[in-house]
Amino acid sequence: MTTPTAFAQVIAAMQSSLQQAPAVSPNVFRARSRVLPEQMATAVVVRPAQAQREAGVGQGAPALWLTGVALECYARGTASAPVDVTLDALLGDAVARLMADPSLGGLVGFIDPQSVDWDFDVDGAQTACATVVFAVRHATAAGALI
Repeated sequence: MTTPTAFAQVIAAMQSSLQQAPAVSPNVFRARSRVLPEQMATAVVVRPAQAQREAGVGQGAPALWLTGVALECYARGTASAPVDVTLDALLGDAVARLMADPSLGGLVGFIDPQSVDWDFDVDGAQTACATVVFAVRHATAAGALI
């Protein structure tokens, strides 16, 4: 089996952080499609968005990356818990969890939330999604993606 790229390692570390007890949601996924099944009240998806390599400092030097990672928080509303309230709580918990260790256990230089986008009623069933894009600064070996 090949070694996962640095990008896959970042996504896995973020997913793992969100799943640590107590998990921010019982449903934490990587790179999953944008559908919230009826049996799920909440879900969180971590997926890569875009990566840009920064200018190198010389031959054989590690490559520095600024990678965008999207954290999608999904919630379903009920009569007793409106979707915006449920979504806001999930969003706050997920970001707080990740920012508790912005180096992801030393894997990256930092993670930093850059933007939040909200989408209500994404599937016609009183659901909403808040997507936070994190800037992740990390390095790979020269000429490689690991």
